[in-house]
Formats: sequence, C-alpha cells, structure tokens
Amino acid sequence: MSGKIFGKLGLGAALAGALALAVTVSAPEPAKAASKTGNFFLGALAGAATVAVLSSAARASKRRYRRRRVYYGHPRPWTAAWYDYCSARYRSFNPDTGYYRTYSGRYRFCR
Repeated sequence: MSGKIFGKLGLGAALAGALALAVTVSAPEPAKAASKTGNFFLGALAGAATVAVLSSAARASKRRYRRRRVYYGHPRPWTAAWYDYCSARYRSFNPDTGYYRTYSGRYRFCR
C-alpha cells in the first residue's frame, strides 16, 4: 500500500514540477507587464492540482479493507466463531448467557 502512496506523491511532484516549469517559462520579461489575472489563475491551478493529489493519497492510506467472514451453516456454540457470528447477527446478543432478545421481547438462544 505504501508503494501506491509514494507513486501518487511522485505523480504530484511531477505535476507540480511541470506547472512550475510552465510558470517559469511563461513568466513575463521585465519590459512586459503580465496581467495579474493570468498569474492568479496559474497559481490557482497549481494549488488545486497539488491539493487533489495530496488528498487522494491521504484517502488511499485511510482505506482499510476488512475481509468479511462467511459462515456455512452455524458455528458450534461457545466457540470464538460462534461469539463473532452471534454478535454480528444480533445487536442484543448477550455473550455471557448466549441469548439474544427478539423484536417481540422473547429471549432466544443463538444457534
């Protein structure tokens, strides 16, 4: 995963370098006066590109993929898999007793 982040940061650095080069090449000569609007838009474009690349790299580092457990049938009671299964399936599951509360108010053993 860190390779992806460094790859995006490298891409961002390349884009920033290209924009800096474009700004340097198109910089006005002392005899010519450049419009402030053109310089503003070049700076805004460079800033937007940098923010976009850095935010996508930050978002990529925060993603965590959890593998979802798949149960074929029901796990045996009082095992670690059974606790995980019942806790995930029933919000009202009580791991001390092994029972959960139904919507009608009854308590049933998790199987």
